[in-house]
Amino acid sequence: MLVPARSDAAVAARTSRAVRVASTSVEAWLLAGVVAVGAWLRFATLGSQSYWFDEAQAAHELHLSFGSMLNSMVVHETNPPLYFVLGWLWARVFGTGEVGLRSLSALAGTAVIPIAYLGGRELVSRRAGLMAAALAALSPFMIWYSQEAREYMLLALLCGASLLYFARAWHDPSRRNVALWGVFSALAVLTHAFAGFLVAPEALWLLYVIRDRTTAIAAGAVAVVQLALLPLLFNHATKSLLGFIGETPLRTRIQQVPVAFGLGTLYQSPAVRYGLLGAAVLVGACIVLLLVGSDSKQLRGAGAAAALAAVVLLVPLVLALLGEDYYIPRALIPAWIPLAVVVGAACTVPRARVPGAVLGVVLLASFVYAQVKIDDNAQYQRPDWRGVARALGSATATRAIVANDGSTATDPLAIYLPGVSWSGPPAGPVTVDEVDVVGRRWQTRASALPAGTRLLSAKTVDDFLVDRFSIGPARPLTQPQITALAGQLLTPPVPGAAVLVQSQRGAR
Repeated sequence: MLVPARSDAAVAARTSRAVRVASTSVEAWLLAGVVAVGAWLRFATLGSQSYWFDEAQAAHELHLSFGSMLNSMVVHETNPPLYFVLGWLWARVFGTGEVGLRSLSALAGTAVIPIAYLGGRELVSRRAGLMAAALAALSPFMIWYSQEAREYMLLALLCGASLLYFARAWHDPSRRNVALWGVFSALAVLTHAFAGFLVAPEALWLLYVIRDRTTAIAAGAVAVVQLALLPLLFNHATKSLLGFIGETPLRTRIQQVPVAFGLGTLYQSPAVRYGLLGAAVLVGACIVLLLVGSDSKQLRGAGAAAALAAVVLLVPLVLALLGEDYYIPRALIPAWIPLAVVVGAACTVPRARVPGAVLGVVLLASFVYAQVKIDDNAQYQRPDWRGVARALGSATATRAIVANDGSTATDPLAIYLPGVSWSGPPAGPVTVDEVDVVGRRWQTRASALPAGTRLLSAKTVDDFLVDRFSIGPARPLTQPQITALAGQLLTPPVPGAAVLVQSQRGAR
């Protein structure tokens, strides 16, 4: 008697599950598929590239004690502390290796995909949201920073959440929506200074449209957070640490932004020359499609997203022209999701579906093409400092390593080479019996080596030459003497070369 009852219950349970599956919308399945593809693109190759300079700095700081990490952050970082606080907690569980530490960014980058969908759905339409999610999932730019152990993908996620609740508060000014906008906006500001360029116009917009006490309190709270961070933004380290930005002309960096936003690190290729032209064509196509094919609600939502993105892109540019120049693509990431919403809206307009779909297919195909090219070409990837460390091999005694790329090389190598002090070599002479040089392919090994010097090995890692030289007998050398000797071994000498000292036993 119990068997039929159990069978009936099992059949009923299976039927109930089948009904739930069947009732799940096609839209939800599409979004789930897009998120799954985006997650795979981010996690599958998370450890394939080595740390570069910025990530090495973060990996070093996040393995310190909490207090030491905060002290180091104030001295060596230019951004607010939220990523470092979360990263420190994350590192306690997952470690500071490439996969462990980058997984925080990969998780945030995966979460950006449904956030882009929700933002597009709220501002424009469900179809626009799906297209924005697809752009976020396949974007080489978003994949790159989802695989970087820095704050940029956390910034994108929190700015996307700020945009979402801005849209919800605009359409439904409930206390919950306004409060959540304030929370996510404050967290975004606590992650990166450039979040303010998105949050500030959102606040002004909501204050103008809603005009109630809740909105004023939320906007005021975000403003207080921003003001509290001003001492950090203007600390003594900011100018010196960000001086590298000015090494590239502003005109070139302006051209890089649209190429980076669309094709990731291919901005380092000749394609950068066509960046502004390509952006102009895309903007023109989006404007035409939106004006011809969208209804008033969709046009209004896309216009709001476009206006917010324009503030993020143009206000820092004006500041750069006035002398406060921090204009680089990754800092402008708060504009990415609003732009994806605009493009998603243009690609899904109801009265011009065919040309909109063609534009969408072209964009997604170009993203896939760019990602394949990046994966296949070391020129567009991070420098392989892990490979350089392997080429250097183990130290048999105390040795000096001269990196012609300066501190951009020594920080990652200090992560990958045991027995290297993070604080650098001693100020005085160091007794070494080996001097190794990490140079570039365009350099040439000396045809006649100095007396007593012998080539131990010569290897090539991507664009790097890794040459090891014995200089026996061991003798004390100062840093200037070491770099001078390296300049004789691998010519021509490179100004700004930095020295690492590696011993068999030691700690960072």
